[in-house]
Amino acid sequence: MSTKYLGAIFFIPRQGEDLSLEKLLEKAQATEISIDSGGWVHCQWAGLIDCLAFLHERSYHQLLIIRFSQSQFLSLLPPEADLPPGEDHFVGLEVDPSLSVALTFKQACEALLPEVAFIATHIYDCEYNWVLEREWMVLAKDATALADEGFGLLYLNEEISQNWMNHPQRDDRDSLPVASGRLVFAGRGVMRWF
Repeated sequence: MSTKYLGAIFFIPRQGEDLSLEKLLEKAQATEISIDSGGWVHCQWAGLIDCLAFLHERSYHQLLIIRFSQSQFLSLLPPEADLPPGEDHFVGLEVDPSLSVALTFKQACEALLPEVAFIATHIYDCEYNWVLEREWMVLAKDATALADEGFGLLYLNEEISQNWMNHPQRDDRDSLPVASGRLVFAGRGVMRWF
């Protein structure tokens, strides 16, 4: 069975001298960075092992993609048997076993200063062509369109976050404080990542 991947995607504005993939990974809190004989860049990120990293040079951004195993990520989520009874299945953010991924992502955003970044929690969301089809939302600074994509965790820089159009359904999600901008999950409680 082949590995299915999710990913963390960062749209980093191009300013002067661009950083190498290795330097960007270090700023993103990646460790154990190595290049295999086929030229693939591997690393550990947010406690997830054997991640694959890619850097794509776009006209306005360096597009950093860190892909990680779907099964590793899902293993961090609380099993349904451990959920409290009730319709909401509320799991507080502070006791969520996947919080380490969110906090590493937050630190990466604060270090890399992307315009937009997100964690793709649906398999197709981290495919390169699928990401490129959403690049217009970043270029247009369309916070609402980005929020409506339902990314597992979405970071918007301060400028783009000002374009967020409030709506009860769009605003009903968990969030984390961030030094600048906005950092929001797709939903609340046990479904915050989806």
